[in-house]
Amino acid sequence: MNTSVSRLTNRTLTAIAWRSFFIQAGWNFQRMQNLGFCFAISPVIKALFPEPRIQQKAIKRHLEFFNTHPYSASIILGVVAKLEEQAAQAGDDEAREAIRVKIGMMGPLAALGDVVYWAMLRPALALIGVSIVLFGSWNQFWLVILGPICFLGLYSIAHLGLRIGGVFLGYNQGVGIVKKLRRFNPQKIARCLSLFMAVMLGMVISAYPLLNGWRIFDSRILGVVLMGFLVGLLYLGLRQGISAAWLFYGLVGLAILAAYAGLV
Repeated sequence: MNTSVSRLTNRTLTAIAWRSFFIQAGWNFQRMQNLGFCFAISPVIKALFPEPRIQQKAIKRHLEFFNTHPYSASIILGVVAKLEEQAAQAGDDEAREAIRVKIGMMGPLAALGDVVYWAMLRPALALIGVSIVLFGSWNQFWLVILGPICFLGLYSIAHLGLRIGGVFLGYNQGVGIVKKLRRFNPQKIARCLSLFMAVMLGMVISAYPLLNGWRIFDSRILGVVLMGFLVGLLYLGLRQGISAAWLFYGLVGLAILAAYAGLV
């Protein structure tokens, strides 16, 4: 055992987290995010392997193909940092386990980012922001400003929490995080977010004309019935695989037709 190698410090892990924001800066068609990953993990290599020859060898193994979601890449960086540390302490300059785990985690974490963050969470939070803006007016201009602030603030908390905290989570959990990821079900989260968007769309589209005094909504009971109908319709559409964006455009089109028909 090489006991001269100490544990990685929080300063090194923080450096990895900040460098992870540039993981796509060197994107290329041949090996995709390999340059960005190598740039992010290089503080670990420098801290663990002081000998230049071993550093070059470690850098070379991290120049192989790498591609995953840029947000969830931070978890892989944390796990690889832990495995590189263990390899250095054992006097192993090959770190084959780090490469094997790195390759195995690319696919599942790509699904995590694509399905949860980009396909569902971002549109859901954007819908919240749009809903706040819709209820604003010149008398309530603060709502118009609050909408985009809410969207940007909530989404920043969500993705920055993963991009920065993921490095520390991956490092502290090590290989054990792989078992937890196997139990993770991004499809279940996507279904929950789909239901949330259906409810939000139905409530916003029904409540907006209700609060603005449209004639068809003179009866509040009718407004509640329409709200329930829209929620059900949107949920069925999402269950059939129709994207929330297309459902929203369809409802906007129906609203325009209703206006021309004199219903509102």
